[in-house]
Amino acid sequence: MGQRDIVWTRVSKAGFQKGLRLRHYGEILHAKLLADYPAIVDKVKVTIITDKDEVERRVAVARKVYDERNRRLESMTDESVDTFYSCLLCQSFAPDHVCIITPERLGLCGAYNWLDGKAAFEIDETGPNQPVKKGETLDPVQGVWKDVNDFVYVNSHKSVRQFNAYSIMNNPMTSCGCFEVICAYVPEANGVMAVNREYQGNTPIGMTFSSLAGAVGGGQQTPGFMGCGKIFLTSRKFLYADGGPGRIVWMPKELKSVLEPDLRKRFSEAGLGDAFDKIADETNAVEAADLRAYLEKVGHPALTMPDIASLVPASSVPAAETKSAQGGGESRGSSRDGTAATAISPAPVAAPAGGDQVVATDELIARIKEQIKAELASEIRPAVAREIVGDIIDSLRTKFLGEAPSRSPQSGGPAPAPGGRAAAPSTPPAPSAAEKLAGITAFSPRKEAVECPIWTVKLGATKAEGGTRGKTLSVGGHSCMPFHLWEGSMTNRPLVAMEVYDAVSEKYPAELRRIYGDVLNDPAQMAKLCVEKYGADLISVRLEGSHPEKGDRTPEDEVKLVKRVLEAVDVPLIITGHNHYEKINEVMKAVAQGCEGENLLLSWVEQDNYRSIAGSAMAYGHSIVSQSPIDVNIAKQLNILLGNMDFKQERIVMDPMTGGTGYGIEYSYSVMERIRLTALGGDRMLAGPLIVAPGQESAKAKETRAIEADFPEWGDLGRRAALWELSTAMGLLQAGADILIMYHPEAAMALHTSIDRLMAN
Repeated sequence: MGQRDIVWTRVSKAGFQKGLRLRHYGEILHAKLLADYPAIVDKVKVTIITDKDEVERRVAVARKVYDERNRRLESMTDESVDTFYSCLLCQSFAPDHVCIITPERLGLCGAYNWLDGKAAFEIDETGPNQPVKKGETLDPVQGVWKDVNDFVYVNSHKSVRQFNAYSIMNNPMTSCGCFEVICAYVPEANGVMAVNREYQGNTPIGMTFSSLAGAVGGGQQTPGFMGCGKIFLTSRKFLYADGGPGRIVWMPKELKSVLEPDLRKRFSEAGLGDAFDKIADETNAVEAADLRAYLEKVGHPALTMPDIASLVPASSVPAAETKSAQGGGESRGSSRDGTAATAISPAPVAAPAGGDQVVATDELIARIKEQIKAELASEIRPAVAREIVGDIIDSLRTKFLGEAPSRSPQSGGPAPAPGGRAAAPSTPPAPSAAEKLAGITAFSPRKEAVECPIWTVKLGATKAEGGTRGKTLSVGGHSCMPFHLWEGSMTNRPLVAMEVYDAVSEKYPAELRRIYGDVLNDPAQMAKLCVEKYGADLISVRLEGSHPEKGDRTPEDEVKLVKRVLEAVDVPLIITGHNHYEKINEVMKAVAQGCEGENLLLSWVEQDNYRSIAGSAMAYGHSIVSQSPIDVNIAKQLNILLGNMDFKQERIVMDPMTGGTGYGIEYSYSVMERIRLTALGGDRMLAGPLIVAPGQESAKAKETRAIEADFPEWGDLGRRAALWELSTAMGLLQAGADILIMYHPEAAMALHTSIDRLMAN
């Protein structure tokens, strides 16, 4: 976690016992540099230094380089350019976060400045760093631009409509979790504290850095809180809309020392003299009351500045909050410096003795606000509570007892007159919430506009197309989330595949061995059984036996096996490999060449091994599966890499890798759902059909293998195994799966029936 010289990692004892060592970090770095920068990196050497003195010497050199990089932008301003840069690298764990990098505001992580974003885009034009035109300037003080807002809205999955680059109080930028520093509003001090990742102690708002990160991170937009890079604290645009550097009231001593030269310069430019020395740190105060006392003692300028909360423009305040109890309200205009100022309509207050005129001081305004809020709360809350409770009781009485609702005075009914008779109302009572709901018999669901439909992939090829298949099938083509047929259409139904094997693993479940019997060892006959008896739409041929440690079958043997399966069935085939790169590349190339024109679905390619198999697929007319380890960014990047090879998207099916029920399906579901939502929201690089393997994942589960004698309370093993696999498949189906590879025949048939019913709406 972290960036530059504050990156850290933690190794568990279990990981160490299983063999994880420092050299593996070097191997990871080596592979990542070659994979991420193929256009500019040819050879990489990784050296890991563990000598403390040498590390500290090199850190000093690195920090000097970091500082030089930051200085390169000193002469640039946000006004001097018409283009900013985005960074979406953190969306794998903060899906709605969009980082906008400007000349005067670097990325939250502190590692990307404007020039870095520009260079990254030039290296990879389809990567996470994209140019963002500023467009019309809507507010130069808050830092608001029309085209930037449009970009943020689309790329935050329509969850963030506006962000203000120069404010912590009004629509601040979302925070991911990689930020170097968290800034937070301290009401007692009328200012802002800043805490860096390295500081482990408590802060004046009662939270540590880690607690703050959990509350602020994840792609949230939280007024009063803001993640940022350390250097942004020294920018001329830091808190530009909220009062500038004079608002900084507290920061850890270490951070204060690191930023001292640049902060002193900013304070001098702002005419604040020795204000830097008046910033508190952990040696002065870690409690809000102590901080206030310290600031008063040293005369910190934040205490004499306007209330920071009053600088929020009227457009960001809900209408309900701007109305006064007397029918008037707060009106907001602009101050001379362009920031928003607050003016409150006079409220009835007692005039001072002698007829002196009331002077509207900040203290008086604050008292009036509190008085109005207290009066509204005392009057409205009891009435609202009585009406809600009355409506609930009436609804229950009507639904379960069949009685007519008895109206109470609080819910609009006639008040009882003396003698027990109800007095005639002067005006007809307003309908209650229950009555309004009862009157609703139908409604039109909201439809989200689809920016980018899922692309369609055709599988198999008929004789007329150069293959031997009796039929071809297509997946994808959707313009809505799975089975949301009121919002859009699903052009092609999800497909059910079943799997056959060149060599059956000793770990293959005993229950499935019982079901398939001898046919399990004859992949061609098993494929025929799966299609003709169990209704499989596709057949996956798993070539696990070609792995050097699991049989080391030759490429020629595997080609013969695939051709036998092609002869046995007329449905399209998926050819599934393993993770031994060198051997599977040979096998897939041979299969692709030997079955030229069949449009097989070659499964799989991944970020570290895609060129050979993708090249073979292109050469011999096949499609491929792009596999990523449950990571949105890697899934997107792999599709980009394939696109750079001129591999057609219409021949790519995506495998996000999944878990089974009870073994990570919740996380799998959320990643798949995020991929599909992001795609429909406009990200073309993620708009591919999805393939998953609920059969394989369920077969690993203890619950599908444990015999009844050991766990009698779990019930019949045969039924349990089928239900476990079916429940896994149904979850993945609702998350967006287009192809599901099944093992258990009963689960496969039940899934087929469920898909038909869902497609029929």
